[in-house]
Amino acid sequence: MFEVVCCNLSRPLFPGWSIFSVTAIQSAIFNFQSLLTVILLLICTCAYIRALAPSVLDKNKTGLLGIFWKCARIGERKSPYVGICCIVMAFSILFIQ
Repeated sequence: MFEVVCCNLSRPLFPGWSIFSVTAIQSAIFNFQSLLTVILLLICTCAYIRALAPSVLDKNKTGLLGIFWKCARIGERKSPYVGICCIVMAFSILFIQ
């Protein structure tokens, strides 16, 4: 009833990439250090946007877009801790990996 179609994996999916490098790609959700980096960048970006144009984030304090407002508040109120985390993350990415 159902027919199984086999894919031809003898040639690479993308030029210059082998099939093994394509399967080794991970998203930031499954890699803890990448997830922390994305969250830290989100906090810093939201705080920077709120410093430039506060009305953009202040009108959406609830709902799905309220996450950006909350990240901006964290970046403003905990800025010494966020700065230290940025330095530690940069050191980790540059010298440990």
